Formats: sequence, structure tokens, C-alpha cells
Amino acid sequence: MARCSHSNGGHYKASVLCTRLDGGGKIDIEAVAWRTSGWSKVYCPALTTFYSAGIVTKAS
Repeated sequence: MARCSHSNGGHYKASVLCTRLDGGGKIDIEAVAWRTSGWSKVYCPALTTFYSAGIVTKAS
């Protein structure tokens, strides 16, 4: 989950890096919707496990 309290006119969304349980490497997944406030949520799919998370931003 990601949240920004002062987006200053920009947009953001949550991003997660997941590890495949079958040994196939890592996959990067981003939330679908860009946000200007509130929570952005994204989850690792089935047969994967959490590796790391972050926030993707854009100016407008």
C-alpha cells in the first residue's frame, strides 16, 4: 500500500516486486489506477511471495 498526503498536483501508485515460487524469477506489479490522494493498493498474485515494494510517481 502507498499513500501520499501532499501530491502537489502529481500522481502516484503502489508497486510491488514479487518472487515466483516456481523459481521463474521476479515480477513487478503496479496498481492500475493513478491516485492524487488516499491509499493505492497492489498485491502479489497466487504462487508468488513478497520481495519489495515502492511508489511510482508522475508529474501530472
